[in-house]
Amino acid sequence: MKRPVILVAGGDLRYGYTAQALAKRYEVWAAGFTRQFLPDERIRLVGSAADGLPACDVLLLPMPVSEDGVLVNAPYSRQHLPLAGFIPKIREGGLVLGGRFGKAQALFTQAGIGTVDYLAREELSMRNAVPTAEGAIQIMLEEMPQTIFGSKMLVLGFGRIGIRMAMLLTALGADVTVVARDPAARAYAEMLGCRSIPFTSLAEAAAGADVICNTVPATVIDKNVLTAMQPETLVLDLASKPGGVDWDAAQTLGRRVVWALSLPGKTAPVTAGNIIAVTVEHILEERGLAHADT
Repeated sequence: MKRPVILVAGGDLRYGYTAQALAKRYEVWAAGFTRQFLPDERIRLVGSAADGLPACDVLLLPMPVSEDGVLVNAPYSRQHLPLAGFIPKIREGGLVLGGRFGKAQALFTQAGIGTVDYLAREELSMRNAVPTAEGAIQIMLEEMPQTIFGSKMLVLGFGRIGIRMAMLLTALGADVTVVARDPAARAYAEMLGCRSIPFTSLAEAAAGADVICNTVPATVIDKNVLTAMQPETLVLDLASKPGGVDWDAAQTLGRRVVWALSLPGKTAPVTAGNIIAVTVEHILEERGLAHADT
């Protein structure tokens, strides 16, 4: 049986490692990389869709797929990669995988090509929480003038990343308070050895915090919270766009804010790439496109 052809187009360094992991079982091509960033000779590199690219069974796009709905998000590419150029290269019955399609979704829908947002997969989100939380710890160690041990930490939100953050910070000896709307989430936080409060008490709690770590993608750290906190308090925002901080108020008040987007790809690209590859394989197995080892 011929191995399915996967094209990895664009993305940051983690997608180079995704391509390498997939190349163990698939024929993998890559666009938007140079040999400097992707030295694995098993992977065939092309500059664009016009450069001898064969018909592909799967087009793997990054997260986000595109900033403008026209070009692939490809920070390492030496040239622009128009999304439309890849459509003729997708085999009939082929599949496009990406993280947060946004405006790019309409392009594939109009062409009648199936898409899957792998970022919406729970398995990926759960695994990604680990490198995200560890990357956040790294930032704290670089930015804080004191140890994590004994520091007063607020963790805003208690989803996958919030849970992992609370566990790591507690293990390192921090005094952790989880801020969550759901009473059940607050109860779970207390089971892990943390304090817990509702968001209505956030401003009061912020006044005594050394670090406020946010995971909620909505403006929960507003002017009231920023005013209540101490000037030296570090705000670490792990939330995806639009983030959780009132940036205008933070700038006016002179607060220290680090917005740490896409941490897995920056601090642990090998792990993050392997996580994406495993998720892709599971999607292909479900769609009957996976390569059967012989």
